Amino acid sequence: MANEYGVVGSPNDNVAHPDGLECYGRIPEINSKGDIIPAGDIYLRKGRHTGPNRGFGVRHIWAEHSKEMERFGYFSVDEVPNFVRDIIRPGVPIYCSFDSPAGKHRPTILKTTIGLAILEPREDDQSESGYIYVVVTAYTKKELTAI
Repeated sequence: MANEYGVVGSPNDNVAHPDGLECYGRIPEINSKGDIIPAGDIYLRKGRHTGPNRGFGVRHIWAEHSKEMERFGYFSVDEVPNFVRDIIRPGVPIYCSFDSPAGKHRPTILKTTIGLAILEPREDDQSESGYIYVVVTAYTKKELTAI
């Protein structure tokens, strides 16, 4: 049986924003050199962790980055939503490497004092743009080159 890291629920269950907001933020539509990143709300999911650099959401973030999170004062899996909230803030820069051959590029949100979050677009018929973004992972600051 997989380690659930104390998180109850299905991998695709959304995790409530610590401040009671509906979502963790919003990506505006971005058009860069012919590539388009559609607008969409950002959600954190309970997720799953299946191995090194494999997974998404709260379980994956805690499994991969708990030691570095503890250095910033986040001491339990229950604090992963706070960690993600503290990275995804209004006005933080959005970077994208535009490296997906299928066109489903992964935007990266940068918060220089804490870290960054990697997002993945998901089709969603309920959203205005037809897309939402799911937090794949979040970690403390590492080198990132703006594109």
